[in-house]
Amino acid sequence: MHRLAASVLAAVLAIATMAMPGSAQSDAFSTWTAGPGAILDNTYTGFIDLPSANATVPTGGFNVAGWFVDTTAQGWAGADDVQVWLGTMDGGGHLLFKPNFAQNRPDVATALGNPFAAASGFFGSMPLGALSAGPQTLLVYVHTPGKGWWFKQVSVNVASGAPANPVPAAPGPSVSGGAPPIIVIDRPKDSETVLTKSDFDITGYALDRNAGSFQGTAGSGIDRVSVYLGDRDNGGSFLGDADLGFSDTIPEGLYGSQFASAGWRLTFHPTKFKANTYVIYAYAHSVVTGKEDVATRYFAIRENQP
Repeated sequence: MHRLAASVLAAVLAIATMAMPGSAQSDAFSTWTAGPGAILDNTYTGFIDLPSANATVPTGGFNVAGWFVDTTAQGWAGADDVQVWLGTMDGGGHLLFKPNFAQNRPDVATALGNPFAAASGFFGSMPLGALSAGPQTLLVYVHTPGKGWWFKQVSVNVASGAPANPVPAAPGPSVSGGAPPIIVIDRPKDSETVLTKSDFDITGYALDRNAGSFQGTAGSGIDRVSVYLGDRDNGGSFLGDADLGFSDTIPEGLYGSQFASAGWRLTFHPTKFKANTYVIYAYAHSVVTGKEDVATRYFAIRENQP
């Protein structure tokens, strides 16, 4: 019955999208394919919006975006992780990057008649130089708690110097009003000295106290923590989007057990910067309100002593 329901849904969405250009799309001609740990029926719908099939893309710096819904999920869109791979997870492929997910897609909610499907979007940027020139196939893997990994794929032509695809519009707020998220930097400590002898993990936690159990990564209400060396709006250097979902007893103790995995982490390479005093800026984005807040931390980079 689940397979039949999914097929009917895909067909209905395909017809709907022909009538409503620019709205949510569903690929009626292919389905999500079982990956590592996949079990039970395929009850998924979703689409890779960017890049389009057989698009010409550069070796990196272009966007991968789309949406995913488990039609049997109750109270959320169903995905707790999204990853982009070159080759299969269990067949010698390698992870390219982890896009942000649980992004706001009101068009999907409208198409499915399900308000919880609004948090179904994913998007992120392919790292520079991640792909070799020539034909390549990207696999977007989505994980659901009860059914393991499933994936869709898109074939592209990679060419040096090709223009990047358009940047998706920033996700709008899921609800109006509400307080901004909470973002804290734990490491480095204030005025700590970081030596250039090895990589350094910048860590902290981020959460939205009004998040539902399934909103954002691990119920934190957060879908993105972006870390910069210097102010983002005044020429700061982008260090990367932190990995989310790490265990952290501090937010758990302060805000409750729902936020036991509100920790975030980013590996920093101090050898890429000159010895000096710097300020880290960490920006957290809430899927609950669409709002963002920032934490800062002064620290110093010093070369190794002989």
